[in-house]
Amino acid sequence: MLNVLASSINIMQVRIARSRMAGEPPDLIVAPRLAHLGLLDFHRAKESIEEGKHAVERVAHLLHLLGNVAS
Repeated sequence: MLNVLASSINIMQVRIARSRMAGEPPDLIVAPRLAHLGLLDFHRAKESIEEGKHAVERVAHLLHLLGNVAS
């Protein structure tokens, strides 16, 4: 039952995010690859943080380009 609830919350969160991004598209999306983690995988925080760092590294060159465009 908890798994169904977590899946429902995830679906709702994805739909809300897509709706908001359609209305106000971001300049850049940093998307860590965390699909293998569940809603209650707090014990895997270190792994999540490391993947977040890797996600920023993958788009860092784009962040630099955006900074030059804004100036």
